[in-house]
Formats: sequence, structure tokens, C-alpha cells
Amino acid sequence: MLSKQTILHYRYMTLVYLVFFISLNLYTCSFYYPSDSNPTKGTNSKTWYQDEVFQNLLDKQTNSTESAQNSARLLVNGINSFPRRYENMSTAQFIFVKTFLFTDDEAGRRMASVLSERARAGIPVVVQYDVKGSIESVDVLVDMAQHINLGLPLGEKNIIHEMRAAGVIIVPSNSPSRPYEMDEWADNIRRLVENPVAALKRSGESLILYDYCDHEKYFITGHTGGSIRAIVGGMNIAGEYALGGVVGRQDSISGKVGWHDVDVEIQGPAARDIYQEFLRDMQVHTGRDLPAALLGVKEAFSQNQNGIQDSARVRLVVHHPLTDRSRDVEELYRVLLLATPPREPVFIATAYFAPSKRIRDAIIAHTKRGGSVTVLTNSIESNNHPILSVAANYAALEIMQETDQFYLYEWIPRPEAGEQTMHQKLASFGHNGPVIIGSFNLDAQSAIHNTESVVLIDDLALRQEIDQLTDTYLSPLYSKQILRNDLETQPILNQIHSFLTHEFAWYWL
Repeated sequence: MLSKQTILHYRYMTLVYLVFFISLNLYTCSFYYPSDSNPTKGTNSKTWYQDEVFQNLLDKQTNSTESAQNSARLLVNGINSFPRRYENMSTAQFIFVKTFLFTDDEAGRRMASVLSERARAGIPVVVQYDVKGSIESVDVLVDMAQHINLGLPLGEKNIIHEMRAAGVIIVPSNSPSRPYEMDEWADNIRRLVENPVAALKRSGESLILYDYCDHEKYFITGHTGGSIRAIVGGMNIAGEYALGGVVGRQDSISGKVGWHDVDVEIQGPAARDIYQEFLRDMQVHTGRDLPAALLGVKEAFSQNQNGIQDSARVRLVVHHPLTDRSRDVEELYRVLLLATPPREPVFIATAYFAPSKRIRDAIIAHTKRGGSVTVLTNSIESNNHPILSVAANYAALEIMQETDQFYLYEWIPRPEAGEQTMHQKLASFGHNGPVIIGSFNLDAQSAIHNTESVVLIDDLALRQEIDQLTDTYLSPLYSKQILRNDLETQPILNQIHSFLTHEFAWYWL
């Protein structure tokens, strides 16, 4: 039997531990659930997001830092983003482009022509693109394999070869390391398309699955005095992006109509951060030091920006599976969902919605505190990957079964208005909180496999623009609300299909 003194000692220690854990819990909650839970919409008062303790938490959780005194200009659709790119290039002292797709269509050829022209004029021009991502079809891949015999580096497309010949520095990501791999790619994909069952049964078959992609999009230009302009967002170099918002037009080569997408142009210290990230990426993907032509550029443009004294606070967050900066963007979403004050709205627009359990739990947690989460994603009719709309239905239903404060909207395609597919990646947190714009989708491909980046922006004027866009998106002309009953009353085979597709997406995508 324990002595009275021993019992008292245990009781004392228990009390100490209880006090410790309660204190720890309260301390943690102070990060995630700030006291100004219901700020007035549209005011300039200091918000929960600007709290120093919370900023320090974001620094640690996302391996990033915030910079002040930036400008942030919203560029909705290609009709606004692409003219701005050409305008910036006309006076640029260097041009750095990073894209997932560089398509050989009308839009791609125009961009390649201007980039080549600037390179021939002696301006340092660098294009980093994803080789796998830029393969639009099996025919293109087969053609690239045949081009090996014509002396094109690793079978690259003519449009890339022509830029290289003009003096553009080409940095391919995900390119085959040996010539025979091009033939392997072509044969595997041809077999997979012609007879998928037989291809999958082949012993030791190496299939082309998009297990890793360099999915970031940067368009960086340097100007006199050391100033840098960086356009980031979801737009690739292809006709469907350039024609976004253009009424009644198709790309003359691909025949594609425009997609809806959003970029943002950053000027100020954050643009320098994006520029430095681009240079680091080059070294990661090439394994070499910067080319001599870029060393002087790096030195000249590494100083603080001149003349930028604007109000936007910007944080660049990167997910890079080839380095130790993995899942940082997903963590950014999770922390912001948990930190948004109770009873405030969160809006997320994502081309593909198949969130991890970590994100689903964070969504549910916010709604349990009285907040709401609204997600806008593609419908089966508008999605360029319809299977992901099926996966989205399963994820949404799982959340809806836990909360009645989660709302799902699906995009209505408007090809005549140049808005067939919704490709943007945009989110806003609380009434006066920050916004996210970038390349990251809420799916496994972005969360685990791809190189991705977003900018987290705290700026009142930009936020008001985003709020106006959100109101437009949720109107009946642009989207349709999907209710819990719509998902629960689907035929049982559809529900099984939805479940299997979601699980497969997290295994493969």
C-alpha cells in the first residue's frame, strides 16, 4: 500500500502536469484562434494575420519569410496577363521564364518568337520548362523520339530547338537522360493508349506516370535600376491560357478556346525573392553553377528594389520534392485554415479538389468553430481531367457528412467567352485575411509530387478585388452549388466509382 506522503506526491505531480498541458494547449490555441474573431470587413485595422507570433509560426512551418512594401497587381485571364508579359519584355534587361507547358501552338510560337528576338538582341533569356508536361499527345512524343536522329537535344520539340538556336538558355526539367529513353517513352505511351490492359500486364513495364512534374509558373523580367517584375500564378504558355477571357476566339493551330485563370504581378522585395528562387531552381535541375552570361545579371539585380513603397506584404512559399522543402504549401493551407478566426469565411478556388486528410480535417475544424469554407472547382463538363471531378465528389461528401458549413460549387463552362475550364489556384482567409495565388492545386499531385509555388499576399486593395471576383464566381452564370443530397442520392455504382477514383488519385496522382 502506498504511503500517504507518496499519494500526496503523485497528486502534486499530476496537478503540475495538468497545469502544464492546459497552458500548452492555450498557448497553441493562441496561434490558431486569435482574439479578433470578427473584424469589420473592409477596414484597415490590424488583423489576426499580422500578429508577430503567428508570422513567426508561418516562418517555421513553411520555410519562408514575408517581405513588406511590395506592389501586387491582379491579372485575371490571359487577356490581361499575356499583354502584360509582352509589355514587360519590351524593356527588360533579362527575361526568366518557368512554365509547366510550352506548347507548339499559335500562342507558344508567338512567345517563342519574342523570346528569341530578345535573345538575339543580347538580352539574357532563360526558359525552364517541364518536358513531360509539354507533351500534348502521343503523336508529339513519337515525333520527338524521331527527332533524335535529326540532332535535336534528346528529341526536344522544334519550338524549343529554335529558341535554343537563337541564344535562349534552355533548362529542361524531367527530360530523358539518355536518347533511348525517348523511344521508351513513346513506345510505352503508344502501347498504353492502344491497349491499356495488355500494357499493364507486361512484366517489368516502365509506364510514364506523372509522378513528378516541375509545375511552377514564373515570368520574371529585370529592368533599369535593379527593379524586377515577377508574374506568378496558374498560366502556362499555351493557347488555352493566352485566350482566357477572349470572346469567340480559338487558337489557330490547336483549336483550343480560352480557360479562366489568374496571375498576379509582384514588384518589390518579394519579386527579388522569386527571382532568387528561379536561380536556385536552375542549379537544382542542372546540377551546375549558373552560366557565365547570368553571373553579372545575378550580381546587378540582387540589391533592394528601387522606388517600390507600396502596401502589399508578400510571402513566397515553395514545395520542392527534390529538396527538403516538401509539403510546405500544403502546410500553409492547413495552418491558415486553422488560424482563420471563428465565424469567418474561407474561399478556395482550385482546378482539382482531392485534398489530403490533413486538409479535410483542417476544413472541418474551422467549420466546427462557426466558420464556413466554400470550394469552387471544375465540373465534369469543364474539367480537362474529368476523373478528378469524380474524386472531388467523394472528398466533398466526406466533409459534408461532418459539417453543414462546407459549400461546394462547380464551374459552368463558357467556351464562347473564353472560359471553358477553370484553372486558377486562389484562396482567401477571413474577411480581412491574406490571399493565396499560385500553381498549387488541392490534390495529391501538387501536395506530394510536383514542384509548386504560391505567393501569400496581405493587401487590402487586392483583397477587395478578390472579394468582387468571388461574388462573381458564385453567381448562377458561373457556377452551380452541389448539395449533400446531390452526392448522397447518386446511384450506388457512381458512389463506388467516386470512392475508388479518390483513393486511386492519392495512390497515383
